[in-house]
Formats: sequence, C-alpha cells, structure tokens
Amino acid sequence: MAHVSANVIGLCDAARHGSHLPLECANCVSRHLAMCAGLNPDELAHLARHITRRKLDPGQTLFRESDPAISVFTVTSGAIKQYKLLADGRCQVTGFYFSGDLIGLPEGADYPVTAEALTEATVCSFPRPRIAELVGRYPALAEAVILKLQREVTSAQGQMLSLGRLSAEERIAGFLLSLLDRAPECVNVDGSLSLQMRRADIADYLGLTVETVSRSFTKLRNAGVIGADRGGAVEILSRDRLADIATGPA
Repeated sequence: MAHVSANVIGLCDAARHGSHLPLECANCVSRHLAMCAGLNPDELAHLARHITRRKLDPGQTLFRESDPAISVFTVTSGAIKQYKLLADGRCQVTGFYFSGDLIGLPEGADYPVTAEALTEATVCSFPRPRIAELVGRYPALAEAVILKLQREVTSAQGQMLSLGRLSAEERIAGFLLSLLDRAPECVNVDGSLSLQMRRADIADYLGLTVETVSRSFTKLRNAGVIGADRGGAVEILSRDRLADIATGPA
C-alpha cells in the first residue's frame, strides 16, 4: 500500500507541476533508492528524456569488458553481477548490484569488467556524455552520484580487507551482513535472506572455493547464527552474532 500511495502522490505532483512525468518514473518503486530520488517532478521529467529503459533476462549481459563505456546505469529491479575474466581463465566477481545502485561509470573510455544479470532485472540507461551536464544542472543529482561513488569506494576497501585478512567464515558473515544492509529487496517478510547469486558467484567474489563457501555456511548453521537454506533463502537467526563474526578476532 505504501508503494501505491507513493505512486499516486508522484502522479499528482507531476500533474500540479505541469510536467510530463513518464509512468515508468511515477510508478518506479526503486526511485527513492536511485540517484534521481531528490529531483522534483519537473527535474525528473527532464532527466527522463535522456533515459533508455532496458529489461534483462537472467544471464543476459548488460555490457562486456572492453566495450566502449557509452552509458551509465541505475538498477531499478533485480540483481546484477560484475566480473572480470583473468588471463588463466579464472573469474573474479568484483561486485553485486541491486535496486538503486549505480553501475558502469569507469575512469577510462571502456568498461574494465563485464556486467551480467543474475535474475530478471531492469535498468535505466543514461548517456555517459550527458552525466556531467545533468550533474552540473541538478545539485541533488550531483550529491546522490557522489554519495553512491563514495559507497562504492568504501565497499571496495572493505573487500580488500576481507580478501587480505579475514577467514572464510568471517568473509561469509560479512557478505551476508552487507546484503542485509544494502539489498532490502533480498530480505523476506520473515527476515530470511534470499540469495540471488550462486555459491560459485559468492566464491568468486570472496576469493574462496565453492567447497569452502559451503563449509562456511555449515559452520554458521552449526553455531546457530543462520538457519537452514530453504529454496535459496537463508534464515538469519542472530544478526548481532553475524556482525561479531564479520569483524574478525578482537
């Protein structure tokens, strides 16, 4: 009901301001998480003129490594992973992205990684050359982009710490905790956590083997921190204990 009310309010606001807000924007349940959240209806209507919306099937590629980085994307539903194939054929998953996340803004002219949908997903695509113009025009948009880039840097720093210092069990605990914090659509009504990725994806992200990931989940279950895995949903029995494990030894 909250989403319905918010959508109705968005449509009424658009009408009062005389803007032609697309229904996709007015009805977007992820707008409050996206970089356009702080824009008023007129500003959002202008921004929408530069947006292309895309739907992805599971396994479909959003962009490939070495493709020209001509677009920047906001995830509006579903889950997407980024990965890089190493010279020896191994895969390093560099991140998982969920509703509201910004993806595809590299430093150089080409994408350094590949992005692939883990589930059915939708994204809003922005022409990269227009980002600087739009950010300069709308301070709220600039603030949101900076905040999302800061979070990306913080996440990367945490990932480096995890790979360099933490045990397998600590890495898994930290990973589950991060999903609870930044992927609310993965949290079910009963508090369980729906994992949108395979164990192999988790292993490639955390620098572990699939067998080690499975053993770590078993250890957390035996310790009473998580419950049984039912259809890909992991029951979180103690968030506090999960957080204690994720921080490593005192």
